[in-house]
Amino acid sequence: MRVLIIITSILGLSGCLSMDALTSSNKAPSNTSYYVVDSKDRSLCLGNSQRCYDMAMIVSALEQLAPIENAYNTKIKAPNYPVSLTRMLINPIDGSYDAIPIGTEGRFFKIPKNAKTDITWKVLTSIYNNLYMTGS
Repeated sequence: MRVLIIITSILGLSGCLSMDALTSSNKAPSNTSYYVVDSKDRSLCLGNSQRCYDMAMIVSALEQLAPIENAYNTKIKAPNYPVSLTRMLINPIDGSYDAIPIGTEGRFFKIPKNAKTDITWKVLTSIYNNLYMTGS
């Protein structure tokens, strides 16, 4: 009886281990060679990774937006600063890049990694760190 329990346990554990190996090996690596703008939730994500910033946080850091405004040669405007930034990213006034719609909803847009979008990412990272990482 003890041998049966031991064999059952070993088989059960090896099944769990092999399932874990299958699921982790099937996970596709993140592609971070572009950014994704979510026009509904007003977020900017690094490629298809889970690294995203909610652009609503810029409202509490308006004094930090000058680098983005200088890069895009336009102001991020009231009354809805996150909407203004989202529009700026999707449709730069100088036409320096095209946002590519992802899917059919008209919600997600792929934008290139370039000097302008990298500045935006860096400013959002800085704002996030100032808001949430201070004191840790």
